[in-house]
Amino acid sequence: MKKLITASILTLLMAGTAQAQVAFRIGGAGSDSSPDTRAMQVFSEKLQERLGTGVSVELFPNSHLGTVDEMVEQVKGNVLECMYESVGVLGSFHPAANIEGVAYVYHDVDHFFRIWRGPVGQEILDSIASEAGFRVVGPAFHGFRQMLTNKPIEKAEDLDGMKIRAPGIPAYIESIRAMGANPATVAFEEVYAALQSHVVDGVEQPLTAIKDKRFHEVVKNLALTNHMAETMGFMCNADWFAGLDDATRAAIEAAATDSADWYRTYTEESQAALLAELEKEGAVVTRPDIAAFIERAASANYDAALQPIIEKVRAVE
Repeated sequence: MKKLITASILTLLMAGTAQAQVAFRIGGAGSDSSPDTRAMQVFSEKLQERLGTGVSVELFPNSHLGTVDEMVEQVKGNVLECMYESVGVLGSFHPAANIEGVAYVYHDVDHFFRIWRGPVGQEILDSIASEAGFRVVGPAFHGFRQMLTNKPIEKAEDLDGMKIRAPGIPAYIESIRAMGANPATVAFEEVYAALQSHVVDGVEQPLTAIKDKRFHEVVKNLALTNHMAETMGFMCNADWFAGLDDATRAAIEAAATDSADWYRTYTEESQAALLAELEKEGAVVTRPDIAAFIERAASANYDAALQPIIEKVRAVE
């Protein structure tokens, strides 16, 4: 299906209320049934509750508007108003967005939200908006990232020399290298085929993405390393967002926060069930000593422009 429109908005369109004051599109890479797409739907529903017939939102999940990189370029060029994806995909546009790829920068989920809903997170988002042209709203916890590989990882040394898929984001690449693996840049949409054809030995993703994209069908060894936390968000063209009236911007921000709250609850409640489902479907789970990975990750040499941001994030208690 080329478009996924929430039932409430579809009802409005059928009622002849298509002449909304604000109409925009949101692209995403999650499948139609993925939690990423459900987070987009929650946002749309909550925004509808606040603005009523004044808004029309169209959702395009499952990469219907292009790959993640293509959608980023569309948002940058104001061809697409918004997309829902991890903040890290903006790493080539602004160094602050690379914080997502820094290994073991978050203590736990509460620490994650103390950063992203506090002054440090707001400073990061404001700098990305003003300097890179992307206004990110509703930072959401997508779960900690784990290692899925073709050989079991029972200790940190088992990762040595493995070719692990990495997004084309400098901090991710450096973190994976510091942990002992050989990072290999592969587009997200091509990961399944790369695993299947042994172009890469593994991938690191949150459990939700591993299950949604069925990566465990071709690679079975799942090591719970909790090495990074993915920061999902609604990433809009900053000029488009700034051009909205104050009430509409406030409603979008509030709806994005509602969506992030939904995602946090979903993630916290679903992790055990997701892990059980993955095991039932053939995944072999190991729980290596994380301390050894943390020690390795400490040797990472991140970009100098990112270092002050890392220090600010780590200073948040």
